[in-house]
Amino acid sequence: MIEFKRGEIYYINFPYTFDVNYPKGKNKFVVILQEGAIFKAYDAVTVLLITSDEESKDFETNVTIETGLTKLTKESYIICAQPYTILKSLFEQNGVWCAGCLPDYKLDEVDECLYIGLCMGLQNNDKDEEDLNDE
Repeated sequence: MIEFKRGEIYYINFPYTFDVNYPKGKNKFVVILQEGAIFKAYDAVTVLLITSDEESKDFETNVTIETGLTKLTKESYIICAQPYTILKSLFEQNGVWCAGCLPDYKLDEVDECLYIGLCMGLQNNDKDEEDLNDE
């Protein structure tokens, strides 16, 4: 079984698509979010999808991967608002390959965008607004 490292980018057949043109999934790049001893025993890993669709460029919840940073041949964007937990066995299929690993500063950007994309801390914003209205 593959030992994953946070920030690694893999090309896999991603089976969770709603596109009727791809009933058996679509080949996609994903970035690994989890690593370490805790996750070794799990049969699944959490990932984020990567797209090269330029319409994804300016979302505050996406992180840009510049050309040359990895083996990706186009500027690409990590979609941080929708993590997926997928089976590790998907990485054992034919045609899967690693396109490199993101540097720490890029993973810091991913963490920030995950925080925004998953509405983490939103409960505090609502409370702050309530406190302002009480004044």
